[in-house]
Amino acid sequence: MFARRKFERYGELCSLKVNTADKVLSAEVKLKGELEPVTISRARYRLDFKGDQKLLVLYDVKVSKEWAQNLLEDRFQEIPITIPDFVSSLLS
Repeated sequence: MFARRKFERYGELCSLKVNTADKVLSAEVKLKGELEPVTISRARYRLDFKGDQKLLVLYDVKVSKEWAQNLLEDRFQEIPITIPDFVSSLLS
């Protein structure tokens, strides 16, 4: 539920799988204006803190769209997302 709200502006989060043992997630996202969904085949994550905020930091993300993969590698090697306590406890 938390992740779906983060994607509303861009499209719909169709599926999300989390492997807490390996700290890896995968997802399928139907972006607005796109015919085909984007597949996130692997995104490594770690939990971090910035002051009182808990962060989910995504890195080493692999996506199905070549231009998006290039953008991630060039500009967004790490993606910090502020998360509530309950999400942090689920991902630990």
